[in-house]
Amino acid sequence: MARVAFDISGSDQADSDFLALPYTLYAGEPEWRAPLRFERKAQLSAKNPTRAAITARFFVARRAGQAVGRIAAFINTAHDQVHGGAVAFFGYFDCEDDPALSDGLLNAAKDWARSQGRTHLRGPAMWSVNEEVGLLVDGFEHPPAVMMPYGHPHQVDAITRNGFEKSTDLYAYLADLTDGAPSGRLVSALRGKAETDSGLTWRSMNTRDFMGDVRMAREIFNDAWSDNWGYVPFSEEQFSHMAKEMKPIMFKTGFQIGFVDGEPAAFIWMIPDLNEVVKGLNGRLLPFGWAQLLWRIKAKKVTKGRVPLMGLKRKFHKGRRGVALTTQICSDAFDAGQAQGFTQCELSWILEGNRSMTSICELVGAEPYKTYRMVEAEL
Repeated sequence: MARVAFDISGSDQADSDFLALPYTLYAGEPEWRAPLRFERKAQLSAKNPTRAAITARFFVARRAGQAVGRIAAFINTAHDQVHGGAVAFFGYFDCEDDPALSDGLLNAAKDWARSQGRTHLRGPAMWSVNEEVGLLVDGFEHPPAVMMPYGHPHQVDAITRNGFEKSTDLYAYLADLTDGAPSGRLVSALRGKAETDSGLTWRSMNTRDFMGDVRMAREIFNDAWSDNWGYVPFSEEQFSHMAKEMKPIMFKTGFQIGFVDGEPAAFIWMIPDLNEVVKGLNGRLLPFGWAQLLWRIKAKKVTKGRVPLMGLKRKFHKGRRGVALTTQICSDAFDAGQAQGFTQCELSWILEGNRSMTSICELVGAEPYKTYRMVEAEL
């Protein structure tokens, strides 16, 4: 039976249908984990510091008055300042498995990008590489970790059908924490190097100066990632905003920072995978808000962590001291995760071409188990 025709409309603001669509579209799917609605709303809000650099158009497809698809097309001026002004982006791409519908949404995004004078459309992204990015292309059998995208195979088909080609792949690595940090010969040697080098020091988060540690982490991250594909620097406001949002679920020893001769050089930031405990909430925390979520974390005993942020300053990439220090803080974070009851930890995402980071992931016993892809089409 042929599907009823649909209409696609665009707006400069994300309406309630745009925000609510995934919660109805994916309801009941076993691997779907509903993001917290207030967090999704905040991400789309003009109050999100990242939005200051964003010009966006939000499209919703409706069939018989019901929302059945969505997509956003946008320009990120912070990206333009680093990489030039040829690229527009798309994101928030969700729809029913209907080729005409997915084609219509992608074409709407392309048309808007052309109208803005752009020559390429890249995505999927939720504002920049510093937030949620990538099209899931393998690992569909695993639910997404917190702040990672959900995806369907039919989205891959739609992207390919509409002329998008791979720009780069992003890997999610999974480490086994059942016995704490790995203790192979090389890891033990590197930890020994760190322990005997008086110029290498490290510690967990200073809770009395949380924002001071956040500023150091931002400095390290922006330096560590500055040569990477698609890099957009975190502003102080953006990084502080993200850190404050994550603070309620953080644990002190999950944040480790390392120093070389007193200089902040490396950090790792582990958080509980909230997606283990949000199932059944449908994105809502009412009436008890954060208290309900924090109770679930303890009562349900979260068994998985995620490392959304880590980095080693570039000048230490090729030296043994930098590798030893990074191995040490990763090992300490993994031991801390195991003490929290985590049996697994996802490190995500890691660029396929970032050999320094993929090597560290492999060194600490993590293996790639999901691939997210950034794609691009010439307009």
